[in-house]
Amino acid sequence: MEFNLPENTTLIADTARRYLKDNYSFNIYRQQLEQQDTAGASRWSAMQELGWFGLPFAESSGGFDGTLLDVAMVVRELGAALCLDPYVDTVVAPGKLLEYVGSDSTLAMLSDLVEGRSKLACALYDYHAGYQVLTPSMKLNGRRLSGQKNFVPDGGFADTLLATALADGELVVLAVPLAACETIRHRALDGGRIANVLFDEVEITDEMILARGEKAEQALSRLLAYLRVLDCARMYGAAGALYQRTLEYAKTRKQFGVAIGSFQIIQHYLVDMFIDLQQLESMLFMAAVKAESEDASQRERASTAAKAYYADKAVRIAQQAIQIHGGIGVTEELDIGHYFRLITHCSLTHGDRAHHIKGFALLDEVHQGRGRADPGRERDPVLGALE
Repeated sequence: MEFNLPENTTLIADTARRYLKDNYSFNIYRQQLEQQDTAGASRWSAMQELGWFGLPFAESSGGFDGTLLDVAMVVRELGAALCLDPYVDTVVAPGKLLEYVGSDSTLAMLSDLVEGRSKLACALYDYHAGYQVLTPSMKLNGRRLSGQKNFVPDGGFADTLLATALADGELVVLAVPLAACETIRHRALDGGRIANVLFDEVEITDEMILARGEKAEQALSRLLAYLRVLDCARMYGAAGALYQRTLEYAKTRKQFGVAIGSFQIIQHYLVDMFIDLQQLESMLFMAAVKAESEDASQRERASTAAKAYYADKAVRIAQQAIQIHGGIGVTEELDIGHYFRLITHCSLTHGDRAHHIKGFALLDEVHQGRGRADPGRERDPVLGALE
């Protein structure tokens, strides 16, 4: 069976590939590793002009009504190019959260984001809560917010954080000015910038509370499914680039007077990489379509399964690429090791393999009527799988 991408999606992918080929390089990537702000001003403006800022969002919000598959193809090319520009972290992720909340105030914020008038980031992961996004440890006590968020992507680049907290046992989504917080920035495993953000008795007004209760839970659940697919898309782009580079290396690197690609063990590695890559492509297309379903169970099952699968197979491709390249594969001067770190990083964001295997098993139990009720609360099976 032959599967062809929609014509518009193919055009979006081709445009992204050409743009990055002309405007990004491994040398630029290495320069970004040493910079505090990874968003290059000229490329950032070009991405907006290309329509990427509006691509993920509805036309009513000033967007272009692109599908998740459309966005995934852009992110795939960003992964293939090793591009560190924080498109997903400071445009797609906060924008989709605002869109999923869908109030007048959040849609106005989304319009500002699409037009480039604001810079946002999501602060979802707590110091003590691990991957448990829907049950954060940060508390809103009355009007005061206290706690710490870790692994905030490009948290020092944004001017406003979309943060989660519990208020009287209820999940809330807040818009908090970064200036009200203390931030410590780090370089992430993939080379990007992340921040630990401390909220110390930050005063919260009614206008800063964007969503609460079931509305907040549903918006975050949809966002997480969307972001898992984009993690997979970035890994797929990097894995494809790794395979092509490794294949060329096997053809040109010689030992004992012959190309190492003539050795049976190397041929087996390359075949395994190719097969895994084909399966990853199919999984990505499936997840990108199903993760936008109105059926919450279908969204969670598809995105959770895809992330668990990618955290195994994409990482294996990266490991095999390192094996074939040998010691040079982990040097700073060659991009192979950098792709390996990117894939490893993405395999851990928004839940690692073990987290998603457990989540999928819980979803399957609920689907077959074997789920366990949560004392004192009728648990949504989708939310339960993520807790």
